[in-house]
Order: sequence, then C-alpha cells, then structure tokens
Amino acid sequence: MYSSKNDKLNTDLLKVELAKAKELGQAIHANELTAFDRSNIKFVNQYKDAVELAAFKDQMKRICELAGINHELEKQRWWSKYHQQKDKRDEG
Repeated sequence: MYSSKNDKLNTDLLKVELAKAKELGQAIHANELTAFDRSNIKFVNQYKDAVELAAFKDQMKRICELAGINHELEKQRWWSKYHQQKDKRDEG
C-alpha cells in the first residue's frame, strides 16, 4: 500500500534532477531551444506533475492507515455520496 523506500529515493532523486534542469533552463534563451527541446520540457513537466500527484496520494493513504482509516472504503463512500448529490442537482 505505501511506497517502498526505493520509490521514495527515486522520487527524491527525480526532484533533485528536476531542480537542476529548471535552474539550467533559466540560463537558456527560449530561441536557443529546438522544437524537440520544448516538447521534451512539456513532457518532463507532465511527468513531474504525475509523480508529485502519485506521491501526494500515497501520503494520504499512509496518513489514513496511521489513523486507522480504510482509505479505499472511505473513497468509495465519498464517491457514492458525491454521485448521489450530483444526481439530485441534475434532476432539479
């Protein structure tokens, strides 16, 4: 359920590399970048966002686990209630 130490290490290393790339990127003028470079930057930013989102979700699961809450059960309950309320709004 919770990420392994190796996953955390990889995420931490990724954050360091992304910070280095951002710093280097600030020293480069936009007109020096090729279309591939710009596409690669876009891809890396999307990947970074996905990794950060996954790490956030893992942390929320871990917090629930430590609090004695079944995260998956709470998620199912929440979505059920959400859809019921949404259906009521759509009908009215």
